[in-house]
Amino acid sequence: MQVNTALEDQYSDVLKKFRYGRKMGLRSLSEMTGISVDDLRNAEAGTYIPSDKEWALLGQALGFEGSVMQELHFSPERTPHPILPPSVLPVEESYFGYAVWTYLVLHPHDPKRGLLIDTGGIGHRLLDVLDRQGIALDAILLTHGHSDHAGDLSRLGERLPGVVFLSKSDLPLLDAPLPSSLRVREPQEVTDQLHREGWTIDVYPANGHTDGSVAYQTGGVLFVGDGIFCGSCGKPRTPDHFSDSLGTVARLLNSLPAETILVSGHGPFTTVVQERRWNPFYSATLQTESRQK
Repeated sequence: MQVNTALEDQYSDVLKKFRYGRKMGLRSLSEMTGISVDDLRNAEAGTYIPSDKEWALLGQALGFEGSVMQELHFSPERTPHPILPPSVLPVEESYFGYAVWTYLVLHPHDPKRGLLIDTGGIGHRLLDVLDRQGIALDAILLTHGHSDHAGDLSRLGERLPGVVFLSKSDLPLLDAPLPSSLRVREPQEVTDQLHREGWTIDVYPANGHTDGSVAYQTGGVLFVGDGIFCGSCGKPRTPDHFSDSLGTVARLLNSLPAETILVSGHGPFTTVVQERRWNPFYSATLQTESRQK
């Protein structure tokens, strides 16, 4: 069985997130599944791979489909590789050694104008792209307030636009005050304000990872921050927010066209249809719904 190391979250990370969200200790999970505490601990460390039978037991205990968990996380060849439209420029930065995506979206009528979606810490790669292509930013759209997505805006210097969109509930998460020249607007104002400048942007709530998380959609691409990863989702803010994270996964995947491309802050790009099939957090929401009927 080959572990899919291309994913942001390995099977071990997914197990830890489910156990965290279900508020379940290792001993309780061991009693429910018959899997030893040592094996469970090693599975969460990535040094033990549960058997097919054990995956089924873990799924029953933690509320996900064990078979769905295995289909992508142990099949590297199933990693999706959707093609982004030319108007979306992904830039992978290193934030204290941690890979994070930031995105430039080019204006539909003027490729020298753009939107910045999340910051990636504003590293040299992003600055190089802005300068090399001569892109002037109309606005900055932040999916949430964590520093790898919203930090170091001051490094843009004269490239700073006049407005940043970030939920006020996420402002306390910022590790430094925003530059004083920036006007802070709620993400829900994006559609109306940027429409006047020729942009077509839709905004969706994506709370769970943080209270103010949102996703932005334009041109068949959904920028989900840490709301959804390929085969996983971001860690909920607290265990009590786990249901919010599951709700975000279900709401986004159920409401958008199957061919919509999902780009997150970390890991491979994916599509709605692929996440409906292979994301264990989506199968968890389906299990919950079926149990309630």
